[in-house]
Amino acid sequence: MTRLLLAAVALLGGPALAKGKPLPSYPHALRCAALTEAAAKQVEPNSAEERLRFDRALYWGLAASEVARKAGLTSARFKQDQEEAGAAASAELAAPSAQAETELATCARQVPRLRRS
Repeated sequence: MTRLLLAAVALLGGPALAKGKPLPSYPHALRCAALTEAAAKQVEPNSAEERLRFDRALYWGLAASEVARKAGLTSARFKQDQEEAGAAASAELAAPSAQAETELATCARQVPRLRRS
């Protein structure tokens, strides 16, 4: 997991930006982080699907954190935003909401492929 975390950090701060890809907007990153985290909690623990969903949630969580940091948001504000977005995403995916499922799929497609060793 440490390697995955380092790879995600490198992708956010290195190659993704080096290719001219700007960081996503804060609302988009926060929404994707919330949706991917909620989705990761919906599957069987220790399954391949759970690992894939965890990777996506990790990527978007780091992206949201980085965007918040660059925007000068306090950690308290970021944590509150995370909690509110997470509660909304969990409720929408549990409903289920077709719009939330579509947004989740979009967020998943935007995660770069990470090679596992």
